[in-house]
Amino acid sequence: METRIIKIDPQRPDETTLNLALKIIKGGGLISFPTDTVYALGADATSEEAIKKLYKLKRKDRKTPIAIFVKDIEEAKSYVEEISLAAQYLMEEFWPGPLTLIFKSNSEKLRSILSDTNKLGIRMSPNKFVISLLERSGVPITATSANISGRRASATASGVRYYFNNRIELILDGGKAQNPIPSTVVDLSSEQIVLLRAGAFPVDRLKKILPRIKIQKKSTSRE
Repeated sequence: METRIIKIDPQRPDETTLNLALKIIKGGGLISFPTDTVYALGADATSEEAIKKLYKLKRKDRKTPIAIFVKDIEEAKSYVEEISLAAQYLMEEFWPGPLTLIFKSNSEKLRSILSDTNKLGIRMSPNKFVISLLERSGVPITATSANISGRRASATASGVRYYFNNRIELILDGGKAQNPIPSTVVDLSSEQIVLLRAGAFPVDRLKKILPRIKIQKKSTSRE
């Protein structure tokens, strides 16, 4: 497989590039693209074939879930069992933004990306390319960072190429990430709210909003 690399303006995506990205995703392929944080690996989150490729590519433990991008809060609600008051507040105040929220999910549609505990990470990005991709694809798209699990996330297209050249179909080069830190991850799937990963959304701000939040030991910005 030869990886195609195309330069884009993430805030002004052109039709030709969008259509190519959609064709690959709908065909069960993998692409990488810039977000409001680091570069992501994108696949159709409802495709079992694509998700198997993604886990293998990242060398990611199948027991850990893969997060998805959604276009709005209503779509997020359609995939989860329950939205707590804390979750509702975080979604309304800080989405779109660099904050991944984890919920319990019973979605058969997303069975391939759920962990054994039926947890699902969801994120909403302000990046216009991501929004356009979601609106046109009609499916949730994976939001996992473009790296080998446990290694530094890619802040540039060249970083993605280093990890995955000739192993994914397309890399969209939107220049260096404005924020080279992955999203902050908060687990809201139980009464005890847990910070799983410190990232681009300030932890101090979370502590003020959620004073009882538990900080998981060894929370890291790598995935």
